[in-house]
Amino acid sequence: MKESAFDLRKQILNIGVILSISIFITFIFAGFNTDMISIALNIVYGVIIGLSIAIGSSAISKKMFSKGDWKYNPIKKYISVIAAITTYIIVDIIIVNIVWFTITQEISVVDLLKSNMFTWIILTELFIGIVIYLIMLSASFTKRLHEIHIESEKALAEVNKYKYATLKNQVNPHFLFNSLNVLSGIIYKDVDKADEFIGKLANIYRYVLDVQDEEVVNIDREIGFAEDYLALQSLRFGENLKYKINVKSDKFIIPMALQIAIEKALKHNEISDDKTLSIEISNDDRYLIISNNLNPKFQKTESHELGLKNIIARYQHLSDVEVKIIKTDNKFEVRLPLLNLIA
Repeated sequence: MKESAFDLRKQILNIGVILSISIFITFIFAGFNTDMISIALNIVYGVIIGLSIAIGSSAISKKMFSKGDWKYNPIKKYISVIAAITTYIIVDIIIVNIVWFTITQEISVVDLLKSNMFTWIILTELFIGIVIYLIMLSASFTKRLHEIHIESEKALAEVNKYKYATLKNQVNPHFLFNSLNVLSGIIYKDVDKADEFIGKLANIYRYVLDVQDEEVVNIDREIGFAEDYLALQSLRFGENLKYKINVKSDKFIIPMALQIAIEKALKHNEISDDKTLSIEISNDDRYLIISNNLNPKFQKTESHELGLKNIIARYQHLSDVEVKIIKTDNKFEVRLPLLNLIA
């Protein structure tokens, strides 16, 4: 609300400045005639020129900057905005002057277009209009670049938080302890299964260390990691944990995002002979979808809440598509946006 009020005051100030300059320039061209009718006409002319340039330029700028893609290539976006505004100002002042002089001076359009004075007025107003707009745009440009810098710093902080959370929560003694407990239970009973278990455990730790500095990973790598992770968990929980993976995509996601979503399901739900946990991983054109039934534990697991918040913040830096979290009475679903790798 405060930002909207600030933007409104800023727009009013900009329009006021443009109107003042327009009226002043009009009097310079027309001469400081003391005749009241001439003064009134000069003021009206200045207001029309000033308002048409100010309102039109503001509308075009707002429309072009609202798309959000300017953040990724601000210089290119500002060049395109300047080109659009320049074209608008040219068309605007030609139309306004033709209408104004044909009505107030009763000059034909043909004679007006042949007039050197008309050409001089158009060029002067064009130059002044563009200069004024560029001055205002430069201030806006500086502010927006500062905003990009702040967003980048925040994103970097979130990445560092994510790395810390990954090392703290994923490669942690509890997971290793549980895994070694499972291993000790099968190593003398089934050597082949124990060997497979050790291989998957090694893959998990290797993957966590490999991707901690990567911004995005191919979805196949993340699915491979999730399969190893769920396979170990199923040995721990037996038939009480069921999972299904059906993913076909060549896109990318944030590393460890899938594992954090799975770990959240495991930590927040009771898994027992009476309460089976079912996890399903699938995708559509836009999202990787992780869903599970609800057997809620009545305890807080803040570390995994932090993990989800970090994922949401990192996706906001990489994509305009938001992470979706959907909860019903009997189902919890996390939707992670699928990313296209931009060269």
